[in-house]
Order: sequence, then C-alpha cells, then structure tokens
Amino acid sequence: MHLTTRAFVPALLAALLALAGCKTLPSASPAPAAPAAAAGGTAGAPRVVQPVAIYLAQSSPGDQLVAVPVPEGAIYLHARPILAREDLTDAAALSDRQGGHFVGLRLTPAGAERLGAVSRGNVGGLLALVIGRELVAAPRIAGPLDRGILAFEVPTADAAADLAARIRGDAAR
Repeated sequence: MHLTTRAFVPALLAALLALAGCKTLPSASPAPAAPAAAAGGTAGAPRVVQPVAIYLAQSSPGDQLVAVPVPEGAIYLHARPILAREDLTDAAALSDRQGGHFVGLRLTPAGAERLGAVSRGNVGGLLALVIGRELVAAPRIAGPLDRGILAFEVPTADAAADLAARIRGDAAR
C-alpha cells in the first residue's frame, strides 16, 4: 500500500487543479461515521483503526442531511458516504513547490469511478473527509475528479503525515 511520492505527482497535480481555490475547514465536532473497527497491530499489540469516509456535503441545510458545526457555522453532510476506507489504496503526505501541504489519496478503480460521477454532478458542492467521528477537511469541488486521486490541503507537513498515517491505519489516535 506504500507508493512513492513520485507516483502521486502527475495525478496530484490534476487533483490540485480540480480543487484549486478550495478552502479546507478546520477540525470540527463529530460527523456521522461507522463505529471504529479494531484491527490487530504489529507484535501482538492491538490498535484501533478508525473508519475513514468521504461524504458529499453542502453549505445549506436540506432534507436528510446531517449538520456538522464548524467555526463559520455548519456544513451539511449526506447521510451515506460516497467513499470509505475500502475504496482507498494508499494515503500519502505531500507538499507542493509553493509550500502547501496535502494528504493525497489513491482510489480503487470502483472508488475512482464513483468519485468521478459524484464530482461531475456536484461541482460547487463540498467533499467532507471524516476520520472516526472527526471532520478533517471539506474542500469545495471545483470540477470533475476523475483521475483516481484526491488531495486535501492541510496546514502543516506534520498534519499531512499524521492524517495519512491515520487513514492508512498506521497510527491509532
């Protein structure tokens, strides 16, 4: 599941262009997610692998949407995720030449197809990344995301490394 940063670069650039101008929201209170699953760790030490889900979201309320408070008010998540941990093949901490830090996600073919269809139909909407019950990021969809890669901007390189490890299930938190 580990790929080099070089393998991510072409797809990351395309994802960054699609998400250009996105604003990542700071961490907020709990969002809907499945219960945490336990998985065995190395050397017999158990660890908790938190669920990872990506939801379609919007900035205005609507039927069957779940409100998640954020510093600017609230965002509203659809009840069912469009992607989950099983739709991911890798997560990596990345940086661009302008000093931006990102978590890059590589998707399975089925996940990539689903994300492409959802993003084409929801340009201007939000994608909410939820780990456990924590809203981690919610960038606006600037265009179709059909390259099988998704990138979320984070404030620091350490935050990118931590989130990538949590998404991969390498670190319990």
